[in-house]
Amino acid sequence: MTEDQPKAAIAVSKMCSLLNMSRSQFYWHVKKGTFHAPNKLSNGRPFYNASQVEDNLKARELGIGVNGEYVLFYQRDTETPKGASSAQPKSKPKQDYTELIDGLSALGLTGLTTSAVADAVDYCYPKGITCEDENDILRTVFRHLKRSGSV
Repeated sequence: MTEDQPKAAIAVSKMCSLLNMSRSQFYWHVKKGTFHAPNKLSNGRPFYNASQVEDNLKARELGIGVNGEYVLFYQRDTETPKGASSAQPKSKPKQDYTELIDGLSALGLTGLTTSAVADAVDYCYPKGITCEDENDILRTVFRHLKRSGSV
């Protein structure tokens, strides 16, 4: 079997992938008649046969649904916007660590700088601290600073 030749049957998720659209958007188009409705296996699982896949892909490419109506598809722009450079990393917004520094000072750490605390937070929480408990952050950063000998 070659890559150009479609499989005998594919799942709905693969159909959505081939059409480059989400399942919800795909089912909206199915409801409107733009694409074929899926067939059902004996266990109820939806699938598309090779001719339906070909018709759906043709409908997407030509902009004419399987029902014969014209359809316009939203095409997301994959290029970077004008004036934006993909080479520059996005800078993180400045965090205010004054409460954290005050808490660490209350625990006995002195001579803390904002950059040292920011580095410790980035090390301990690489995905960010937005969903973390303040007490856990304080405890974790305190332990990190003590162990690393930064203070």
